[in-house]
Amino acid sequence: MFGINVRSYLKNPFVFGASTGILVILFNISIASIAEGSIEKGYQVFLSNGIFVYLIPIAVGIQMGLFRYHRNITTVKTGGSEKMGMAGSATSSLTMVACCLHHVSDLLPAVGFLLATSSFLIEFKDAIITIGLLANLIGSVYIARMIMKDKAIIAAAETSMVNM
Repeated sequence: MFGINVRSYLKNPFVFGASTGILVILFNISIASIAEGSIEKGYQVFLSNGIFVYLIPIAVGIQMGLFRYHRNITTVKTGGSEKMGMAGSATSSLTMVACCLHHVSDLLPAVGFLLATSSFLIEFKDAIITIGLLANLIGSVYIARMIMKDKAIIAAAETSMVNM
């Protein structure tokens, strides 16, 4: 459209990570807005989640930036890191959805099981989000280790090609 190739632009790990973090924020505000019935109330609910409002998008953005960087340096697709990157970001997204779902409790009294689930989410919201952040951290560490391992393999291969 404007001479910008979006696909190649998103191969930049910083752009990819930041874009993913922004999408997490928009997704979470959307879920809260649907649960609360308006965008303004959804935004207020989103901001009421304290430090998690900042930690979750940053953690997901860092992990996805690492994932993109790893994909950029490897020419052979490595299924393990790809699955781990997706699993970590999915876990973070699911924990944020679980966090926001407790606002649906206004509709849940009609069904006892759903009410018990809502109460569980309300009571353990911080623990659920913390577990999601820890899973994200483990995924990021895993990807960082894969980057170091693959960079060593690539460096060794380049050295052996130069010595030929």
